[in-house]
Amino acid sequence: MRNAMPMPDEYRDDRMYVMRISSNFEKSDGRLISAPIREDAPEEIDGPVLLITYRNTYSLPAVRTDEFATISEALSYIQRVEPTCPRISLGGKATLPTPTWEAHLEWLHSEGLKSAAEGDCPLPLWVKGSM
Repeated sequence: MRNAMPMPDEYRDDRMYVMRISSNFEKSDGRLISAPIREDAPEEIDGPVLLITYRNTYSLPAVRTDEFATISEALSYIQRVEPTCPRISLGGKATLPTPTWEAHLEWLHSEGLKSAAEGDCPLPLWVKGSM
């Protein structure tokens, strides 16, 4: 019998990776980055932006961080990279040919999902209300 609660290493949906935009982050020694987990996307972003890429499991381990000077640069990156995300249903491979940004958004919305560019804020299983 399956547990009611998903396991931390189970994938949350068909995407192998998801991203989150953070404008509230701190750097120490130029290497260590601290970005608080928020349940909502920042409304107004002025200044540097951190884009965090997570493995899309319920524990959401961070696998990459990229810093951008502006939100515009981050959104451009998301639009270029997000459609290339590998999918579980494709055996861990990306859709080929790579869908357009519009086709990617259409697929996300048909699955009841949002893009990081639309303010998607994935939360790990241990954060109250993340299910």
